[in-house]
Amino acid sequence: MWGEFLSQHGYMALMLDRFTSRGIRALCTQKFADRALKEADRVGDAYAALAYLRSRSDVDAQRIGLLGWSHGGGSVLATIAAALKGNMGYAAAVAFYPGCTSKSKAPQKFRPYAPLLLLIGEADDWTPAAPCKVLAAAVAARGEPMHIVTYPDTFHNFDSPGITGKRVRTEVPNGVHPGRGVTTAPIQEAREDAKKRVIQFFADQLPTGARGHLQ
Repeated sequence: MWGEFLSQHGYMALMLDRFTSRGIRALCTQKFADRALKEADRVGDAYAALAYLRSRSDVDAQRIGLLGWSHGGGSVLATIAAALKGNMGYAAAVAFYPGCTSKSKAPQKFRPYAPLLLLIGEADDWTPAAPCKVLAAAVAARGEPMHIVTYPDTFHNFDSPGITGKRVRTEVPNGVHPGRGVTTAPIQEAREDAKKRVIQFFADQLPTGARGHLQ
C-alpha cells in the first residue's frame, strides 16, 4: 500500500527485501537475544540502496528519503544516526513504531543527521511509545530535527491495510509484557492521518526534483 501510495504522489519507491537473501522468513517470533539479524545490521542495506538510487539518472541524489516499520523503523533510527564519512546521507526519514527503549536510555548518543519523523500508537504494547517520546524530547531539546506523533488508543501495525480486527499475537515472545503476546490492530483514522503526515513531511523535506524513497 505504501509503495503504491508514494508512487501516486510522484515518488519513486524502492522496496527492500532484507530477509530472503539472508535465509530469514521472520523475526517476530524470535526472542531479541536469539535474533541473528539486528537493526544495526540493516544499516549497510540502507546505504547500498542509497548508492543504487544515486546511480539512476531519474533520481535527484540530494532528495532521497528513508522509510521503515517496526524492526525496519528501528533500522531507520540506526541508519539516520550513522552517516558514512565523506558520503552524503539521506535527506529525511520516517519511522513507524520503532523500538526506542535502548536509545532512550542514552539519548545523548542518538544524533540524527537529517529530519526525522516518528509515528506510533500510544497503546502499542510491542514497541512502546513512552521510550520514543523520551528520545524525541531529548533530541528536540538539543535543537535537532526530530518530531514524534502519537495516536491515542492505537496499537502496533495501525497503518496496515492487510490486517483486520484487533489481534493478540501470543507467538511473539517480546513486547511490554513478555510471554503474554502483543497486540496489532488497524485504525483507519490513524492510518489516513499518517499518510497525510508522511506526504507533507516529504514534501517539506524533499521539495523538488525526481525523488526516491526507500522502505
